[in-house]
Amino acid sequence: MNRKLQFAFLVSLLLNVFLIGVLLGELPHHSKEERLSREERMEKALKELPESLQKQFREKMGHMREGNKSIRHQIQEARQEAIRILITEPFDGTAYDRQVSKIHTLYGQRTKRMAEVVKAVAEDVSLEQRQALAEVLKRPPPSSPR
Repeated sequence: MNRKLQFAFLVSLLLNVFLIGVLLGELPHHSKEERLSREERMEKALKELPESLQKQFREKMGHMREGNKSIRHQIQEARQEAIRILITEPFDGTAYDRQVSKIHTLYGQRTKRMAEVVKAVAEDVSLEQRQALAEVLKRPPPSSPR
């Protein structure tokens, strides 16, 4: 095999591994069954909170989701740019590192917003109510193998 063909094969292989990793990492987050399970748990846990705190939590989560739409879009764009950099000749490792860092920063912003919502609600509730709130935040149990 000539050098260009070897390089193209290597880039293709790396891109496929990267995309498979992204897909496998995202599949559990997009499962309708898991999403319903989490929503059901959230509703059950929220019923443990006083009406005013339920409303406060829902409002804050709504604002957070709206703000996260922009971040989610930025993450998608940053991923696409990372892929573009990965397949561009010559490969620019520094630019790729910058894109990966940007993606991590965006994920951090999203996580920080969620933590701020939880903190704001938790400051005004009892231990029992915080325990109920903690149930909202737990990941659903793993699904049984088929």
